[in-house]
Amino acid sequence: MDDNISCAACGKGGDGLKTCTACKMVKYCNATCQKEHRPNHKKGCKRRAAEFFDEALFKQPPPKEDCPICFLPMPVNSQTVYYHACCGKSACDGCTYAWYPNDNCPFCREPLSTGDEEMERLNARVNANDAGAFR
Repeated sequence: MDDNISCAACGKGGDGLKTCTACKMVKYCNATCQKEHRPNHKKGCKRRAAEFFDEALFKQPPPKEDCPICFLPMPVNSQTVYYHACCGKSACDGCTYAWYPNDNCPFCREPLSTGDEEMERLNARVNANDAGAFR
């Protein structure tokens, strides 16, 4: 066991330490120690939890496999794949064309975004170096 691992509140080491579920960086003996240390830990914990959320949200997209609607292989040509900015998912043009009369996203059922909303979302992804945002 690593000697540097100890409870953030009382400093005791041991095998049964529990990790903060939000930031995953601090360990505690029990719930009492966690509650005692919470005022000192709260600000840094929220910041680190937000970083975890951003990392998960803007991680590199998985390799293109199948269209999640029709399950046919996604086209190699990226111009025949439609990206839905509202939820970050893509579908082949055939499925997008078949869904076109509807006014909401086939994945998340949100109303289709306007050009300005879509540009804001894409700019956020570009700023986060998300390769899928570059077309």
